[in-house]
Amino acid sequence: MNNSKKLVCLILSCTLLALLSAAPMAAPAAGSKAAKGTAANTSSFQEIEYADLVEKIGHKLVISTTNNTTRKGELTRFTNVTLTLQMGPDAGSIELSVPRDSIRKIMIEVAPADPLFLNEETSTEGKAGAKKN
Repeated sequence: MNNSKKLVCLILSCTLLALLSAAPMAAPAAGSKAAKGTAANTSSFQEIEYADLVEKIGHKLVISTTNNTTRKGELTRFTNVTLTLQMGPDAGSIELSVPRDSIRKIMIEVAPADPLFLNEETSTEGKAGAKKN
């Protein structure tokens, strides 16, 4: 009887060891979706002055405030006192007004450069389009 208990314990411990070693292989890698998300999101952000936002209605912004919060959304309104962001669905799809004096830093989304035309400059820049006779 004593040998049968030892045999059952040995089989149980081997089975448990096999299950524990196979568990990490069965779980999907946590970084796989995150890596795909960063590869798809190739835009970057650049700091911008508050006064320069006049021409940026409709652009995506990331705002750091003096309350240690970060807000991301599309600029819908701009005045000298406040700016208004349309937040995304992950933030409740609301419009948020942020007072100018509570803004610490503003970052604007910049589209990536076209990899085929990295160093191309327009050759007609500053030249007249038609010649006069």
